[in-house]
Amino acid sequence: MSSKAGPRAEGTDGSDWKHREKRERVKAASNVAYQYVVSVKYKNAMKRTIFYHALLGVALLVTAVQCGLNTLTSWQVMWFLGIPGCIFGFRGIVKNNITMITIYQILLASLSVPAVVWGVCATFGVAPHYPVYYLLGLEKPKMLMMPASTKVIYFLGGTTFMSHICSLVAINKLTEAWNVTSRKSKRQ
Repeated sequence: MSSKAGPRAEGTDGSDWKHREKRERVKAASNVAYQYVVSVKYKNAMKRTIFYHALLGVALLVTAVQCGLNTLTSWQVMWFLGIPGCIFGFRGIVKNNITMITIYQILLASLSVPAVVWGVCATFGVAPHYPVYYLLGLEKPKMLMMPASTKVIYFLGGTTFMSHICSLVAINKLTEAWNVTSRKSKRQ
């Protein structure tokens, strides 16, 4: 069997077609512009982290409604105020709108990340909790909204912190990939 270019090269029996096909797929994938490959990768990462943030926010809200809103601590309220940023982040991903993603980044960096750090430090005993009932002058609730085991708080605090950091990294990578003019000026 020979190819259009002539007889088959010596030393091959024609069974190496899978290797050539794989090389062609890689070559075809490399023809896609850099910003599109990066955009898909980091938009998927952001979707996961935004979903996790929103899921924890719903769980916090449901628990706070069951126990009473005055059972929240000030760091939980601060973190909860960052939840609307998830809407901006998700809309920014869907619409490829860098302004909305930047708003999400600002809310995440200014409210959510410091609140998680404060919450973990307060659980360790390094920072005060400042319950909402105390700050507003309400009577002390019969039950507080904190889990019985601090391991749960450490797990949720650690995973939430890492989720927020991953989201901030993904936002930086996305804005860098979408800003084609800045990449060209860096090369020159």
